[in-house]
Amino acid sequence: MISVQQASQFFTDHLRLNKATLNEAIRADRDYPPFDRVMMDGIAVAFEAFAQGLRAFKVEGIQAAGEASKILTDKKSCLEVMTGAPLPRGCDLVIPYEHLEIVSGVATITRELERERFQNIHAKGSDCKQGEIVLKAGAAFNGPHQGIAASMGVDFNLSRSSKILIISTGDELVEIHQAPLEHQIRRSNVYALKASLELNGYTQVSMDHLKDDALAVAQHYEKNAPHFDVMIYSGGVSKGKFDYLPGVWMEMGVTRYFHQVAQRPGKPLWFGQDEKQKTLVIGLPGNPVSSLVCLHRYVIPARKMFVKLAEEIVFKNDLTFFVPAKLDYNADGTVWASPLKIKNSGEFTALAESDGFLELPAEGKVFAKGEAYAFWPWRNL
Repeated sequence: MISVQQASQFFTDHLRLNKATLNEAIRADRDYPPFDRVMMDGIAVAFEAFAQGLRAFKVEGIQAAGEASKILTDKKSCLEVMTGAPLPRGCDLVIPYEHLEIVSGVATITRELERERFQNIHAKGSDCKQGEIVLKAGAAFNGPHQGIAASMGVDFNLSRSSKILIISTGDELVEIHQAPLEHQIRRSNVYALKASLELNGYTQVSMDHLKDDALAVAQHYEKNAPHFDVMIYSGGVSKGKFDYLPGVWMEMGVTRYFHQVAQRPGKPLWFGQDEKQKTLVIGLPGNPVSSLVCLHRYVIPARKMFVKLAEEIVFKNDLTFFVPAKLDYNADGTVWASPLKIKNSGEFTALAESDGFLELPAEGKVFAKGEAYAFWPWRNL
């Protein structure tokens, strides 16, 4: 067996997964905001009149969002304005309704405060100017980026991510829409793995299934390896009599980088590469917790974070211990991880309350409450 650190280095050295990213930089098609934008419901006035001591303004009308900018005809008057509306011309101060009383068409300021020119106004071009780059080429896909691109009138044009095939293995597995017999289970692992990859920016993920048959495994590999950058198998990599995968991969010319890591769960992890096809092959353990832990620890690059243990953990084996945990965020800025009581690596329903998992080093035996350890989230935070 190799250590977790050695396994991680193998993945760092050989695994190159491309996320879906922007093909080209996106530039602002106009100034943003494109007009002086009202930021609060209230009245718009001429700052000069306010500065000279005027506190009661005759209401000339209403400036609504979506209307062309109106003109204030008298500096001693005002226009009621709605959030998101263009600032009426001749106005350079917005006073919110909460500071006013409007009676018989006159708005009187009832709360005396120091006010500044352009207060409560989102100035034209203050976010960005026409022609400025707002999203760089190669930026990773996320919701805010999509919104920014849409506001610029640009369809989100993404590069292709790595092509990934996830293969479940085992005669005991049936499709999720089927009613399993007493000795069968639904093939859930691949769906969890696919969702994890997609949520982290990998958009070209396919799924397949294989029975425990060495010939079928070989034929499937030969057919699919030329078309995928990475093939991720779930199950079939341990020491059972029907765990054919490692042997088949070797016969097909896949170079093995390692098999088995000194960790719990996930010890049977397998990693290699088909040098001819340039396809990476990853064999994940079949138990659901093991499978997800290995994917998130080694395959999906995550932003490593550190959290404090909410309670003591004792683990006496000389293995790195991965512990699913729930996070609590405190007002003092600390993040605490409460370990979940999971009986074994097949108890996947216990993951429902978890946010990710702790990594407790093999050198330790007793991990005290309040000590800080690495934490790997199910989704990059």
